Amino acid sequence: MRQYKLIFTLIALLFLFQTACDEPMQAPVTNQGGIVLRNGLLIDGTGKDPVEDAAVLIQNGRIRAVGRDSDISTPDNATVVDLEGATLLPGFINAHVHNGFSQYNLRAWARAGVTTVRDVGAYYHSTLFQTRDDLNSDNENARLVAAGPMVTVPGGYPIVPWGAASAYTVSTVYEASQEVAGIIDDGADMIKIALERGDVFGLEIPVLTNDMAAEIVRVAHARETVVSAHILAARDIELAIAAGVDDIAHMVQTYATAGQIDQVVQAGITWVPTLELYYHVGYGTLNIAISNLTQFVAAGGRVAMGTDYDGYNARFELGMPILEIGFMADAGMTPMEIIVAGTKNAARVCNLERDLGTLETGKIADILVVNGNPLEDIESVLTDVRLVVHNGIIIVDNN
Repeated sequence: MRQYKLIFTLIALLFLFQTACDEPMQAPVTNQGGIVLRNGLLIDGTGKDPVEDAAVLIQNGRIRAVGRDSDISTPDNATVVDLEGATLLPGFINAHVHNGFSQYNLRAWARAGVTTVRDVGAYYHSTLFQTRDDLNSDNENARLVAAGPMVTVPGGYPIVPWGAASAYTVSTVYEASQEVAGIIDDGADMIKIALERGDVFGLEIPVLTNDMAAEIVRVAHARETVVSAHILAARDIELAIAAGVDDIAHMVQTYATAGQIDQVVQAGITWVPTLELYYHVGYGTLNIAISNLTQFVAAGGRVAMGTDYDGYNARFELGMPILEIGFMADAGMTPMEIIVAGTKNAARVCNLERDLGTLETGKIADILVVNGNPLEDIESVLTDVRLVVHNGIIIVDNN
C-alpha cells in the first residue's frame, strides 16, 4: 500500500512540475480581496431569526465576516456580488447516502447546493479512502465524508438478509476494538455499526453485544470520531442508547413508545430519519416513521437530514432532497427546523460542526443562495438556485 502511495505521489509531483513549466499556477480565487455577497436575507443555520440586508465576506475559502451589510467593511479589491434580496444559507448536507464515491453524483449534489454528503456504507477496497481524497480534491464535487464498511457480527446485518460484502465482522470485544481502530487508521471519517435484530424482515439476526458496541464507541470517541447505528425497529432503540452512539440511522418503522423517544432525546442522540427510503420501499410503513418523527421533534429531539440515497433498488432523488423535506414537513417540522436539520445538525453527525453547517465567522465558506424566502415556501425555493459557493469558490452562478 505504501509503495502505491509513493508512486501516486511521484506522478502528482511530475504533473505539478510540468504544469509549472507550461504556465503559472492559477489561484482558485484570483481577487485577493475575496468575495462579498451582499444585499441578501441571511438564514445562518443556527436557528436564529433571519437577518435582512445581510452580507458575507469570503477570503481564502473561509467566512471572514457575516452579518448586516452596514457592519461589514468591504476590501477595496474584493469582488462584490449583489444578491438583490436573495437568501443566503449554509450549503446543505445529506447525512445518509450510498454510492457517494461517484463523481457524477457528487457534482449533481454540489450543483443543487448540497455541498457535503456522508456515505455510510461502501464496499471496502484498499484504496477506498484515497478515492475519497481524490474526489474531494475536485471543488466541483460535493465534499465526501466516508464511513467505509459497516461493523457487524458474523451472520449479522447487512450480511443477512442482503448478503452484503460491505461489512467488517467482529466476534469479541477485543476484535471490535482492533478492527475499529484499524478502520480509523485507514482513514475513515466516522464509524457505522449494525444493531439490527431483524424485526422488520421477520428474522432473528445476531447483533453486536452491548459490550462490543460500547467498546466501538469508546475507541471511536477516543480518536475524536463519531459512530452511527443502523436500526429499523423500535425494539433496537435500546441497543443504540446502551452503546452511546452519536446518531441513529433511519427513523424506526415500527411504533416507538413515548418512553423510548424520551430516552433518545435525553441521551443526546441525533436521529437521521431517511423517510424517502420508506416512501420507496417501506411497504406501507412511511406513515409510522413520520409519526415517530413527529413524537421525536415534539419531545425536543435533534434531527439531521439524510435520505439513504441509492441504498436500495429504487430511484432516489439526486440533488436537493425535496421529497425528504416534504416528509419532514408532514412530521410537523417547521421550515427553520428543516434547514437546521440539513445544515447545522447534519454537520454535527459528520463530525464537521467546527467547520461547516452554519454561516459564522471562521467557518468554511459553503454557501447556497436561493431566490425567494425558504421560510415561506421551502420546497419550491430551495430548488431555485442562484449561487453555490463551495470552499469559498463560486461553482454555480445562475445570475
